[in-house]
Parts: sequence; C-alpha cells; structure tokens
Amino acid sequence: VVPLFMLDVWEHAYYLDYLNVRADYIKAVWNIANWSNVASRLAAARTKTEGLLVLS
Repeated sequence: VVPLFMLDVWEHAYYLDYLNVRADYIKAVWNIANWSNVASRLAAARTKTEGLLVLS
C-alpha cells in the first residue's frame, strides 16, 4: 500500500486554529498540499505491480 495523501480530521488536529469548523481546516490544507509530491507518489504506485492500489 502506497500512501498518496493523508489528512487528519480528528478535532485535535484543527481545533485551536479553526475552532470547530472542520470545513475551513480542510479548505486550508487543500490549498497548501504538495500536489507534485502526491502526483509522484501516485506515479510510483502505478508502476508497482504489487500492493493494493486499485486503478479505475
């Protein structure tokens, strides 16, 4: 299994900065994610023949 992207949405991850507004936290993380790194992880996962990556 190759992790592509991880987002912690438990309250302890965002409560101090975003109080209890999970949607604002997710929007903020979405904007600062390193998408080129995620893309390279996906490319690496696609080249492997083993693992649990299911391509649609």
